[in-house]
Amino acid sequence: MSWPTKIFTIIAANCAAVFSLGPSQAATQSLALLENSESTPLVCEAGICKAEFSTFCLQKERDLPRAGDPYHVATGGAVTLVLTLANGTLKRIPANSHVIIKAARSGHTAVTIEIPHAKLSGLGAQSVAIEVGERVALMPDPILGDDNPQTAQDKRLATGPLRGLGQKVVDTGPHDADRVRLLNRLINALPNSIERQADARQSLWRRAAATGFQTFQRTRIAKAEYDACWQDRVVELYGYSVRHCLQRRHDGLMWQHVKRYWGAVGAGS
Repeated sequence: MSWPTKIFTIIAANCAAVFSLGPSQAATQSLALLENSESTPLVCEAGICKAEFSTFCLQKERDLPRAGDPYHVATGGAVTLVLTLANGTLKRIPANSHVIIKAARSGHTAVTIEIPHAKLSGLGAQSVAIEVGERVALMPDPILGDDNPQTAQDKRLATGPLRGLGQKVVDTGPHDADRVRLLNRLINALPNSIERQADARQSLWRRAAATGFQTFQRTRIAKAEYDACWQDRVVELYGYSVRHCLQRRHDGLMWQHVKRYWGAVGAGS
């Protein structure tokens, strides 16, 4: 079913603008947090518990986020902390007021979500995972002196019809977003360091596989993505960590989904 003509007139005008990575005082793009039926454990190191999460852009006309740009969950978004308490029981609470969300790197394909370990302890938890519900949108934090802030109308479009279309095209669409989810799982399972030991390829895969992929098909796809980083000695010759290689593969694949989504926005379907 087509959206109202008025909405698409606004979107078409917005998408005709050009975005850049240069310095800006304007709000960056709102992002869609990719739905995931599985919870994502946060890894705790140096007093911070965090993980990466896949995202895609909802507003082509605005600037791309830069690494570290802060975001927050838009009103109505269901992001849940799954706390494992000292006695082993699970407790679920809304994540919004407890977590810090940042662009993982320049671009709109991933964010990190983190919580200080001290806050986790204050909640009585020994570990934590995050569940992402349907149609979650992230908005950039307000910028002092912003010359093009996100308006109320911008937010309504981003969290309503634009996020709804994103769900149809990307989250539950026909173009294998599950491969993105598997890459994200691999990224979070592996260290960012460059491993040089002789059995690095085997030991790192065992570490990733220990997180479990539920089905043989998912394991096979994950292993193919992992092996691609070792083909032609990519990791060994170019000084990448396997995690970095997987991030590049993840971002390239997510870009393909983003382009399909932008195409659907322009078509008004």
